[in-house]
Amino acid sequence: MTAQGGGSSKIHSGAQRRDAAEAQAAHGDAAEARAVQTRTRDRQTRRTRRVLIAAADEIFAEGRFPTVADVAERADVARATAYRYFPTQEALLLETTFLGDSEPLRSLSDLAREIEDPAERVAEGVRRAAQWTLGREAKLRAILRMSLDPANDVRRPARRRGYIAELLGPTLKELSPKARERLVGSLTLLFGIDPIVAICDNSDVDPAQIPDMLAWAARELVSSALREQRPTRPRRTSAAKGTASDGGRARRHA
Repeated sequence: MTAQGGGSSKIHSGAQRRDAAEAQAAHGDAAEARAVQTRTRDRQTRRTRRVLIAAADEIFAEGRFPTVADVAERADVARATAYRYFPTQEALLLETTFLGDSEPLRSLSDLAREIEDPAERVAEGVRRAAQWTLGREAKLRAILRMSLDPANDVRRPARRRGYIAELLGPTLKELSPKARERLVGSLTLLFGIDPIVAICDNSDVDPAQIPDMLAWAARELVSSALREQRPTRPRRTSAAKGTASDGGRARRHA
């Protein structure tokens, strides 16, 4: 009986080990299947993006500015899918070869780690953005013209406030709601093609100086906003000074 019981125990133990091994193998197979699905989706995502961008470049080559709908039709991709990749026309244009490398704009948030002083950080962000914009002035002017024509149904995304929030970072919390709104609203005037059009079309300023001019304006705006938030020591009135002086003389006389 004892030997028989021991044999049953060994058989049961072996079955448990086999079950555990099979479960582990099944888990590994499922994980591998998920990894394969993820890689497949990633490849499909990259492929779809490439097809949409290629379609936009083709339309540019024909002398037209592509809309997201145009690109979807040319690429034979559902409009809803195309809008998931590029919610706006400008988002599409920034990804095409039309405007060249857009990395300088995407890397503005890196300045938060590179420059400690908020005024200098925002100034450098405005300078870099202006340099990028000047290199594409004619093309960005064309986009601006399209956005001003209601018939084109072209809207430029409100990305400037995002750049400003990233550049100011925790500094925004130091400002009152009113001061914060005033500063951010003022800084939006320094990004994009708009200030460059205003300066170039209304002055004799050398375009090469524009990035530094806009950076100076940004630095002054941020510095002024922060100065207004700092508590100031109350100024002593002449009467108070006289009282303090009289008191000092009285103590010396005593």
